[in-house]
Amino acid sequence: MPSKLHAQSSPENIGFENGNFQNWKIYAGSIAIENNKNVVTMNELAKPISNRISIINNKKLIDPYGGFPVVAPSGGNFSVKLGNNVTGAQIDGISYQLTVPADRPEFTLTYQYAVVLEDPDHEPFEQPRFIARIKDMEKNEYIPCASFEYVATSSLPGFKKSTEYESVIYKDWSPVTINLSGYQGKQLLIEFISTDCSRGQHFGYAYVDINNIFGEAVTGNTYCASAEAIDLTGPSGYQTYNWYNADRSIKYGSGQTINIKPKPADNSRILLDLVPYPGFGCPGTVSTQIHGIDYELKVLKQDVVCQNAEIDLLDSKYILNKTDGFTYQVFEDKDLTRPVTGAVKITDDKTFYIKGNNNKGCESVVPIDISVFNAADISVKNPDAVCYSESVDITNEALYSGDLNGIARSYFEDGAANQPLGDPKHISKSGKYFVRLSNQMHCSKIIAIDVVIKDKPLLKVSNPKPVCIPAKVDITTADHFLGSDANLKYSFYNDEALNNLVVDPTHINQSGTYYVKAINADGCTVSNKIEVVINDIPVLVVKNPDAACHPDQVDLTNPALYNGSTDHLNYTFFYDEALTNKIAYPKAITKAGTYYIRAVNNGGCYTTGKIEVTFNTAPTIVINKPKAVFDNSFIDLTAPEITKGSSVYVKAGYFEDADLKRPLTDPKRINRAGVYYIAIQNESGCISSAPVELEVLPQPKIVVPTAFTPQKETNNRLYPFLVSIQKLISFKVYNKWGILVYQSDTLANGGWDGQFKSQMQPLETFSWFAEGIDTFGDKFQSKGKTILIL
Repeated sequence: MPSKLHAQSSPENIGFENGNFQNWKIYAGSIAIENNKNVVTMNELAKPISNRISIINNKKLIDPYGGFPVVAPSGGNFSVKLGNNVTGAQIDGISYQLTVPADRPEFTLTYQYAVVLEDPDHEPFEQPRFIARIKDMEKNEYIPCASFEYVATSSLPGFKKSTEYESVIYKDWSPVTINLSGYQGKQLLIEFISTDCSRGQHFGYAYVDINNIFGEAVTGNTYCASAEAIDLTGPSGYQTYNWYNADRSIKYGSGQTINIKPKPADNSRILLDLVPYPGFGCPGTVSTQIHGIDYELKVLKQDVVCQNAEIDLLDSKYILNKTDGFTYQVFEDKDLTRPVTGAVKITDDKTFYIKGNNNKGCESVVPIDISVFNAADISVKNPDAVCYSESVDITNEALYSGDLNGIARSYFEDGAANQPLGDPKHISKSGKYFVRLSNQMHCSKIIAIDVVIKDKPLLKVSNPKPVCIPAKVDITTADHFLGSDANLKYSFYNDEALNNLVVDPTHINQSGTYYVKAINADGCTVSNKIEVVINDIPVLVVKNPDAACHPDQVDLTNPALYNGSTDHLNYTFFYDEALTNKIAYPKAITKAGTYYIRAVNNGGCYTTGKIEVTFNTAPTIVINKPKAVFDNSFIDLTAPEITKGSSVYVKAGYFEDADLKRPLTDPKRINRAGVYYIAIQNESGCISSAPVELEVLPQPKIVVPTAFTPQKETNNRLYPFLVSIQKLISFKVYNKWGILVYQSDTLANGGWDGQFKSQMQPLETFSWFAEGIDTFGDKFQSKGKTILIL
């Protein structure tokens, strides 16, 4: 029988079984000597330095100096290598902090280590070494009996010289059990450190593993009640082991493992004195209580196998507490006279007997029933049909009848059992499914099962048309559910969870989302929402437009006339209160009177109003054209006689344009001909305007050429040119002696031809004198000289 261990689950990754340094801290540094003492400098690292601190899981690797495997053979799958064979006064270390369980007054920790050290001829404090120690975090002290330092020397217990390297010593994997009893509830820090020599020329490194099971120091304390002796084993790593009874009156013997015969009484206490190797711990005593038990073999009570199947009844499938140190036999009879060896061929139902016993004399015989698989009596009923919103569980035990002991069920979409059913507990689709019944020997039978999922009722909802206050909406009318399944029963709710019934769904008076639940004859329900819109009557605020002046027009669509009304209204305008005679051009109202408005909001609700349009009479303007003036004089447009005859006005304006946008700078002094505009405004603010045409004539002139050539083809006559002269009175020419050589009162004869008394006059200068009547009837005179050129 195995020892009764008070084992506990290991602190996470303390044995490096995650393949990493999770929960461990990593250090690296250097060592030096000051005053004949080691001075250690170490710093915590975020990750290990390559080739100095590493996790190893290759169990085939061998250490080159010691020839031992680098992964502990009796440990886990991983070990840690601290340091390497490179010199340089290096230090490499790791640490792990754990809490001893508060309910474990007796507690041990077992680690395994292997060490490789160069052994130079140095002082002890200069030698390479391996350190394993445990610190009490509360006291901030290392526990003396749990802290060891292996300094390189050929006298170290268990160390050997390397056959290949004379200066190297090594120690193969060795277990060390640390007794931490009495530290329950304490926080402890486990440290492993390897160092080179302090001179920096010799190396040292180590391998470490920690067992993942913690328990009592002594094993083998549980034995078979019928046994005559008991074997006890103490923790590893001590030089001497001495075993006593509770009062030390009996010494049972020495050695890590001891056989006590006759066995002590049940529940008696055994003491073990432990003496460590010199310098590697403290002497101490641990104890254990022995327990005698009656062994009871546990087997699978019953199994169902295929016809003619061959089974091994010694397999762990059948022996449930199969344990090392025990031997097991199978018999066909309860008297254990017909043993069975090897596999058993099962042709019909049969009972076998299994016996288990160990070298301590514990023995137990248990029957096991083996049945041939027969699914003929197993039946399945089809599940009840469910609504579309539900699912069917074809694994439900209530669907199956018959002997189902040892029978496993698997579920498929096809009769050949090739397409496994993804979720047989939640089938949501009608169809034929298949159940394969099988036992542990893979005997099987396939049974069909029909699943019916009722269709979802068809519910189509049409939202009612929006209405206006105070109208109400009936959401129960059939028009809202056209296209839905016939014979549905409806109910109406205020909430989507369908908990709050609408009191009167035929008279809904508030906009919102309501919910309808429909139930068909199968009891299946479906729900949907129905939107009700009840719009407010818009607010219409009307401001009558200011009185206009004829012939101006009034724009009834001006938004300013409806400030304060509901936003985004659509306006239409009418001549009559009944709103039948629509105004075609509401932007251009030219007639005073009452007009009518209909204002409609986005919801189609409307209200009406009226608007008053008034017109003021524009003044009558009369324009009297002023007399023309010469361009050396001015016309005063503001002169009252120009607008004489107009109606009374309070203000007049004078402009260059008909739009009255360019006022004249000085209307009193106009000396440029053209059309100008005069506007007058009466007390009502109405304005009338009219054009006025001004005539500004050039100053009167009589112009005579300063020379003429009577014998040439051109310029052969001398006559005056008249400007602003309506009539020529006389034109006279005198020679240099004052003799009148030509005169005329008309321009019809073409002018003087240079002759006097039928004789051409010589080349000389002649004087002329002219007189005429100007445009305004005034007499105008002018004179000058001209040269006759032959």
